[in-house]
Amino acid sequence: IALGLSLLGGLGGLFVASSVLLFSDTLRAKLVPWLISYAVGALLGVAMLEMLPQTLEQLPPAHVFATLLGGILLFFVLEKLVLWRHCHTHDCEVHDGSVLPVLVGDAFHNFVDGALIGAAVLTSVPLGISTAIAVAAHEIPQEVGDFAILLHSGYGRGRALLLNGLSGLASTAGA
Repeated sequence: IALGLSLLGGLGGLFVASSVLLFSDTLRAKLVPWLISYAVGALLGVAMLEMLPQTLEQLPPAHVFATLLGGILLFFVLEKLVLWRHCHTHDCEVHDGSVLPVLVGDAFHNFVDGALIGAAVLTSVPLGISTAIAVAAHEIPQEVGDFAILLHSGYGRGRALLLNGLSGLASTAGA
C-alpha cells in the first residue's frame, strides 16, 4: 500500500503538471498562482486537520509545537537563502547551472515525500491516503516550475517529462 501511495504522491502531481504544459504561456502564467494556492491549502489542510491532531495524541504538545516551529523557521531561512540568489531575468549566472540542482533537489524532495507517506501508512491507511493526495497536490506547482526550468535550459518536453518522472520515482525509495 505504501509503495502504491508513494507512486501516487510522487507521480500524480507530475502527470497533472505535464498537462498544464499543454496550455499557452499566457494561460499557464495565470493558472500557476492558483495551483500554488491550491497546493498550499491541501498541505495545510492535511497537516493541521489530520496529522497534527494525531501527533498530539501520541506526543507531548510542547515537543510537537517546538518541532513545528523549528520546521517553520528552518524552511523560512532556506527560502530566504534561495531568494537571495534569485534573479528575474532569463540570462543570469544563477540560472545557468540550475538543471542538475533542480533534479537532485526534486529527487530528494520526492524521497522525503515517500518517507512521509510510508510513515503515514504505518500509522493508518486513511492517513496514508490523505497524505498521498496532499503530496500529489503540492507536487503540481513544483513540477510545473521544474518543467519550466528544464524547458528554458533547452530540454524538449519529452526529455523534461522523463527526467521529472525519474526524480518522481525517488518517492518509492523513500517509502
